[in-house]
Amino acid sequence: MTEKELRKLNRYQLLELLVMQTERAEKLQKQLERAEAQFNDQDIRLTALGSIAEASLQLHGVFEAAQAAADAYLESARTQAEEILENARKKAEQILTEAQNSL
Repeated sequence: MTEKELRKLNRYQLLELLVMQTERAEKLQKQLERAEAQFNDQDIRLTALGSIAEASLQLHGVFEAAQAAADAYLESARTQAEEILENARKKAEQILTEAQNSL
């Protein structure tokens, strides 16, 4: 969503967007936790991997990639939420100023 489109949204719409983004972030976090739990619960077949060192490297890479993806998404969601809140504050200030000026 562009900044211009965000500016056209009212406070309710901005808060709704923030709630949606927060719910999405929580859902993805839960999915990541479930995936990590499933991964941890599975037996690693050392015969297919060839060696303990190779298994360790593969596990490390999987968790590193999963954590990086989760961190990137959460940072993006936080940034969007901060932008939405800032725009909502600015809009609220503008409304208050206009209301005070009309009195």
